Amino acid sequence: MRFACAVVSFLLAACGEPGAGDTDAQPSTSTTMSSSSGAESSAAATSAEATTDVEPSSGSDPTTDGTSEGTGPAVCGPAPDPSQPWIRAYTDDVVARLTGAAELTPGVTLPERSTSANRAATADWLQAEFDALGLQTQRHAYSATGTNIAGLLPATEPGGRTVVVGAHFDTVPGSPGANDNATGVAFVLSLARYLASIECRAHDVVFVGFDEEEIGLLGSDAFAQLLFDQGTDVIAVHTIDQMGWDQDGDRAIELERADEGLFEFYEAASATLAAPVTLHGTNTGFTDHVSFRPFGFAAVGLTEEFVSGDTTPHYHLPSDTYETVNFDLLVSTCVLGHAAFALLIDAA
Repeated sequence: MRFACAVVSFLLAACGEPGAGDTDAQPSTSTTMSSSSGAESSAAATSAEATTDVEPSSGSDPTTDGTSEGTGPAVCGPAPDPSQPWIRAYTDDVVARLTGAAELTPGVTLPERSTSANRAATADWLQAEFDALGLQTQRHAYSATGTNIAGLLPATEPGGRTVVVGAHFDTVPGSPGANDNATGVAFVLSLARYLASIECRAHDVVFVGFDEEEIGLLGSDAFAQLLFDQGTDVIAVHTIDQMGWDQDGDRAIELERADEGLFEFYEAASATLAAPVTLHGTNTGFTDHVSFRPFGFAAVGLTEEFVSGDTTPHYHLPSDTYETVNFDLLVSTCVLGHAAFALLIDAA
């Protein structure tokens, strides 16, 4: 644990200075606070399955002076076990809903998520999901055609910074996009559900569903511009894209272009697990993590073994279906993410 704490300290120092960005990379954006659309959510649907995590909470302190019910300083318990029993059923449900293997919401089944109407339905569902998890949800309408969905899990302690975790929710035309990228969305939601159960949090966490990745990283580029324009003090940005193929069963993943301290961040978390995850560093681009570095934000992408050759043969095809997803890999990576972010934000 000493090594893990040292890595977290190094990461905070290494990612301490937001850099100058390309301020004209995107036009001005609008961000509005919205309430749930009322759509049935996976979080609500699975809340009765396994209850080792706490009831979703917005993370707001119950009083204004940092005390609990006015009886004295809040007492923080340790972070829950990162290997939660609900992960498999929850991620399975998310991927099924997003790929048309199950109804997204009552009466709505999406065969793909490339059209404006289908992406809008997905955005509404994701907003409802974030709301059900107790996040402070925002709709980031960055253009006439694109809307990111963001959910804030605020710190419970003063003086923290912000970490961003995201995945794109759109697909190419004609593909259900199970691996690309329902698996990434499932990772983000699993992490949000887990981190909401940590009682005392040192940093804000922003979870994002990026729109229009498949036509040029438009959503993530606009969100990077928004973070820059708002002067957000970002520790690092983590994006997940394709986390559902593992033909050789080794549970290895790749960390794409990990900026200073970020490979070590996941390496330290893996070392705490009963079943460590093998990590490979690559220089792969082509997905949302690349949008953030021009604005001075440290970033890393997480994916299956794209460069190492153990990657889906169904990429951008109609055959990228729910049935092809390796949930063992997805669950293993979710556990790694839970452990890593618990080390970073747990203020107990």
